[in-house]
Amino acid sequence: VLLAVVSDDQVAGSCGLHWRRGPETLEIGYWVHSSFLRRGLATKASALATDAAFSLVGINYVEIHHDTANLASAGIPRRLGYTFVGEQPNDRPAPAECGIDCTWRMSRSDWPGQRARA
Repeated sequence: VLLAVVSDDQVAGSCGLHWRRGPETLEIGYWVHSSFLRRGLATKASALATDAAFSLVGINYVEIHHDTANLASAGIPRRLGYTFVGEQPNDRPAPAECGIDCTWRMSRSDWPGQRARA
């Protein structure tokens, strides 16, 4: 699932849920155009994507992955209360990356949206 992130009636980026991490886990991917940075759009989109992921039966974990050099991306799971799981080498880094993948994880039972529904 890939969705547009919209701000002031303009497409500002995208956010999606990806089935790359196993049968009980969805991964959130996000991107925001440089002219829309520092507005909290990726954080809001990631919170909504986490809600959507946990609305699916059988999904018990949501992960966010980013390169260790991407400090802005590290702030998003931290603000949302995700737990830092660790680092591992990324064998396909993008040009601006250092090649170390950081993993953050949220469990269904720890997501505030789930506790509010209980």
